[in-house]
Amino acid sequence: MEQTNLLNEFNEPSFEPATTGQRLANYLIDIIVFYLLIIILSFILGATIGIGESGSFLAFYYFISFGLFFGYYTYFEGSKGKTIGKMVTKTKVLTESGEPITYKQAFMRTLCRIVPFEFISAFLGTSMWHDKWVSTIVVKEK
Repeated sequence: MEQTNLLNEFNEPSFEPATTGQRLANYLIDIIVFYLLIIILSFILGATIGIGESGSFLAFYYFISFGLFFGYYTYFEGSKGKTIGKMVTKTKVLTESGEPITYKQAFMRTLCRIVPFEFISAFLGTSMWHDKWVSTIVVKEK
């Protein structure tokens, strides 16, 4: 009898979705981490290369910023299932079937995040667009 209960427990995953407060905390922590990384990287590049406020520097800055943004989310979510914000709030991202997401899914989630006004999706329904479009969920860790 106990063996049957264990099998049912493994065959029917039950996940508790992350709360809106946890999702907001994830976002705020990750944005703070991202901007701190940008500031550090800008300081290092400015000090070592000695580039000023020219048009070429701004183009380079935007290129580095987007690369860092995609790298941060894709690496952390693809490898660990969680960013630093999710580590703090004890949540993680999974596929809708309960499996860890791949790097491709992590990259696609990040790509969806740059859609203008994507953040408004938090107020329009039960899941964020970057979750809905890539078939992922953010859940509380057990």
